[in-house]
Order: sequence, then structure tokens, then C-alpha cells
Amino acid sequence: MKRIVRQRAAGLTALLLALLVLSGCGGGSDKSESSVAQNTNGSMADIQPMEPAAAPELGGGWDMVATDEAPRDTPQALPGQEKMIYTAELEMETREFDEAAAALDRIVEDLGGWYENRQLNEGRRYRSLSGIVRVPVERLEELLDQAGEEAHVTGRYENREDVSEIYYDSEARLTTQRTKLERLQTLLGQAESMEDIIALESAISETELLIESLTGSLRRYDSLIAYSTVTVHLQEVYRLSEDEAVPQTFWQRVGSALGDGWQRGVERLEDMIILAAGNWLSLLLTAAVVAAAVLAFRRHRKKRKERKAAEKREAEQTEAAEQKETKV
Repeated sequence: MKRIVRQRAAGLTALLLALLVLSGCGGGSDKSESSVAQNTNGSMADIQPMEPAAAPELGGGWDMVATDEAPRDTPQALPGQEKMIYTAELEMETREFDEAAAALDRIVEDLGGWYENRQLNEGRRYRSLSGIVRVPVERLEELLDQAGEEAHVTGRYENREDVSEIYYDSEARLTTQRTKLERLQTLLGQAESMEDIIALESAISETELLIESLTGSLRRYDSLIAYSTVTVHLQEVYRLSEDEAVPQTFWQRVGSALGDGWQRGVERLEDMIILAAGNWLSLLLTAAVVAAAVLAFRRHRKKRKERKAAEKREAEQTEAAEQKETKV
């Protein structure tokens, strides 16, 4: 009888130690989950993996123990197996906006890509297109080159981010959590008391949540690695900004300034004509008001002159009459 009591006491002690280990690991699970969060730009945030404490060996009536300890040797990326996230940004301008926008859409579709978002801005004078394109990583250069043939490229930026360490670390943690889940399920099958069952079911639920979080993060990594993210800007312009050599001599600078001044003058004159054409009704009403005001002013001035002339003639006639009376 005492031997049975000692065995049950040892089994209960082992269960309590296992629960302590699980509770300590559960406290670090939130950090592990937050460490695989990604930022809004599509690339992964810096991750600082937590190093879980080693679980003590448990004895008693349990055949297996649950542990959250990751493998001591995290798999390293072999040459050619690095996990890279490629991003790019392409700034373009064109005088034929409709044709360039349609060509860009066709290129994205032909290369097996798609728009994550696409925004067309209808300005008062010029239009613009902005969007985020996802394209297979092996077709990234083709997209940049072909898009550059349809419009004038003013900026091209490429970047790559090595996420091999965090990817393989997350993968190792996922394997560890799956092993932990199997051991917890085995312990649950051996548990006898209701308290043990409730505690083990709670630990299983937390482990499943962490497995789901790590799985989702790895899927997001796989998507970012397999498909590049390209931010595109297409602007409609009146004149393309060409890359010209910087003038060196004084007369070259004078000639360049005269040419630029002439071009800007022509553009401003054209803008004034376009502005007048777009506001012809307002200009017509303004001209009518001004004409009416000028006509009224002229009439008032004419009447004023006539009144002064009449007063002058009347004064002259009065003076002449007085002089006549004086002579008589």
C-alpha cells in the first residue's frame, strides 16, 4: 500500500514539474509569436529568438516529457539555399499615358504577376498611376526591363533582404512545437485526475496556437521569397526629363539657359491658352462686365463735359448781356 502511495506521489510530483516547465515556456510563447510578425512594407521585422530554458528530467509514472526546447544546432542555410526577399521600386514618366499604362498591365499579366493594389489618379492636368506588383522572383528583371521600354525611367531601385537565419529558426521552432504537442497528447492519454487533464488541455491549446502562428509566418515568408514586391509609379508629363550633360563653359551655360527659358516661355504661353480655353465662360462674363463699366464711365465723362460746356456758354452769354447793358 505504501509503495502504491509513493508511486502516485512521484507521479504527481512529475506532473507538477512538467506543468511548471510548460507554464514557463508558455510565458515565452507570446514573445516567440510576436517575433515572427512582419511590417507593412512586406519585409520581415527584426526577430530576436528567445532561448528557452532546458526542461529537467522527470521521473515517476510518465513515459514522456513535454519540452519547449529548440534544437541546439539550428539548421544553417547552405550555399544556394539562402532565403532572400527581393523588392524594387520603379519610377517612370510618359507623354502617352493610356498606352504606357495598358502596356504595364499587360507586362505584369504576361510575367505571371498581379497587382496587390492599383491606384489611378485623375489630376486636373496630368494623370498618374501607382501600384504594388507581385511577380515571380525569377521574372523580376524582365519586369523592370520591359516596363522601362514602355516609358521613360527616372528611378530604378532594387533591394534584397536575407532572412535565412530567422526562416530556418522559425522552421526549427515549428518542429519543436509539433514534437511538444505530440508529447502533451501522450501525457493527456496517461492522465487520470481531472486537474491533470485540464492543465494538459490548456497547455495543448497554447501549443496549437503557437504552431498556427509559426505556420502562418512561414507561409508569409514563402510568399515574399517566391514573389518579388515591386512598387511602380507612372506619371503623365508634357515633356520628358532627359538626362543631359552639364554645361562646362560660360557660353554653353548661356546657351542652355536661353534654350530652357525659351522652352519654359512656350510652355507657359500654352498653359495660359489652355487655361483660357477651359474658363471661356468666366472670361466672357468678366469681359462683359468690364465693357459695361468702361461704357458707363465714358457716358458719365461725356455728360460731364457737356454740362461744363453748357455752363461755360451760359456764363459767356450772361457776361455779354451785362457788357451790353453797361454800354447802353
